[in-house]
Amino acid sequence: MKVISVVGTKKTGKTTLVAALVASLAKHGKVGTIKNMAGHAVDKGDTKRHFDAGADVVIGLGEARLVVKRERGNLDSALAELETDGVDYAVVEGFKHSSLPKIVMGDIDVPNTVRRVKLAEVDEALVAEIEATVRGAEDYKAKV
Repeated sequence: MKVISVVGTKKTGKTTLVAALVASLAKHGKVGTIKNMAGHAVDKGDTKRHFDAGADVVIGLGEARLVVKRERGNLDSALAELETDGVDYAVVEGFKHSSLPKIVMGDIDVPNTVRRVKLAEVDEALVAEIEATVRGAEDYKAKV
């Protein structure tokens, strides 16, 4: 499985780039994403009420199936899960302190920077360049 992380400060275009990269990589295999969701709505509202009542797992059904478990996960376990699911490419949004190779948006310094990108630069050519970089990368092996 090939892995890339897109990191940056808020409102720098991370999700825009991730969505474009996922669409591009999906032409070449199965793609999974992991998003750093600290403070996300799953920690409050109805889902939290279900957990507070004692549920260990909450499954939301709609256009997709969303499973929320009480267990606390980490990036390595999430990557291992994608690997087990047969994902060819994992695109991670966030986790700037990880050891993953990173595309950096915004003015931050992080380890393992592969490329710096500004939102105004995101076009088909840039996405194709990043896709080629990801496809040519060494396979990632989860550390769990």
